[in-house]
Amino acid sequence: MDYHKPVLLEETLQELDIQKGKIYLDATLGNAGHSLEILKLGATVYGLDQDPNNLKIATQRIKEAKLDKNFTPIHGNFNQLEAIVNKEIGQKIDGLLIDLGLSQNQQKATDRGFSFNDTQSLDMRIDPNSQDITAEEIINTYSFDQLYQIFTKNSQERYSKPLILKIIRERQKKAITDAQRLANIIRSYYQDHKIKSKIDPSTKIFLALKIEVNQEFDNLKKVLLQSLQILKNNSPVAIITFHSGEDRIVKQFIKNKTQEKVIIAPNKSISPSREEIKNNPLSRSALLRSYRIV
Repeated sequence: MDYHKPVLLEETLQELDIQKGKIYLDATLGNAGHSLEILKLGATVYGLDQDPNNLKIATQRIKEAKLDKNFTPIHGNFNQLEAIVNKEIGQKIDGLLIDLGLSQNQQKATDRGFSFNDTQSLDMRIDPNSQDITAEEIINTYSFDQLYQIFTKNSQERYSKPLILKIIRERQKKAITDAQRLANIIRSYYQDHKIKSKIDPSTKIFLALKIEVNQEFDNLKKVLLQSLQILKNNSPVAIITFHSGEDRIVKQFIKNKTQEKVIIAPNKSISPSREEIKNNPLSRSALLRSYRIV
């Protein structure tokens, strides 16, 4: 299997200050790219993921590497971080990792709705077993004003208004039930109006929908606040974001809590090197920020 490459791996391990025998929580386990390296350094890892398929992949991968002795998988949403730590670990931890990117298998799946080429789904739920609303429901039932709020707030799509009008016209003809059709509707607007884009024109609309379906901004705010309750003094938190909305929330949190003298933090974020971006283009928008509990 072609596993997802962990982004900013060495930088993240350095910020987390991995030490043998200490307890770390990977709150976004994914394919366990970061956790495998933490385990190799002799630490204990609790791996949390909302996606049951990712949890299965990561657990098997760690088992095959013979590193499962010090690993515990946990299925859950990190918006319940404090309760999960109290129940599953029973003590404060030595470090927390949050990587907000989708795993490669999620991005490329043909039945999840995340891929522009998915002809089977427009779902976008990280955990279909515990979440109700889908991107398909949003696209086909939300009003103009509701869609405008989502597209502008979540991803700052500058052509939100005409795109929404086009989406509404298309859904009136036939329900939009797969990601590829939605992507083509958006692309056709850009093509018809000769608008050039360095990225796929569908990117921002898909991002906005994913954020809305999974309540990503609200959940990020919750996990940041809860991080203050679950870590030992002077323990690090490392957070990898992939777009400006996420990074803005993290940056503001760090600024506020630093002023309150609850945490200490470096002044700058860390970006991938040119070499990493060349080897892993998915890392190009990643930013790593960290802080320590005072």
